[in-house]
Amino acid sequence: MAIIIDGSIPLWVAVLVLVRELAVSAATVGLALAGATRIDVTWAGKAGTFCIMFALPLFLASEGELFWRDEARVLAWVFTVPGLVLGYIALGLYVPIALRALREGRAGRTDAAAGASSGAG
Repeated sequence: MAIIIDGSIPLWVAVLVLVRELAVSAATVGLALAGATRIDVTWAGKAGTFCIMFALPLFLASEGELFWRDEARVLAWVFTVPGLVLGYIALGLYVPIALRALREGRAGRTDAAAGASSGAG
């Protein structure tokens, strides 16, 4: 949040990163509460996160008094653009995966409940 207030990162980049992270977090909690099975992280999600994790410190470095601050700014954008693209691709890819995990989780609970009721008698 401090890099947004400081102005080191463009506001629209920060908003896109935060919106995606909030969406993924809310979906993760919601799916867990709904009984979905575990979802593995996708390559696109890992790569997008990797890029953003490099971009944010580079934006900070580009605002400092370093001799390479111009290069840091260019590198920040080199990591930001693919990071955002991959992050949002991953978000889209998670939708069918999440629906399948939800179906599997509910089916597993139904099967477990049916097994428990038939074994009780």
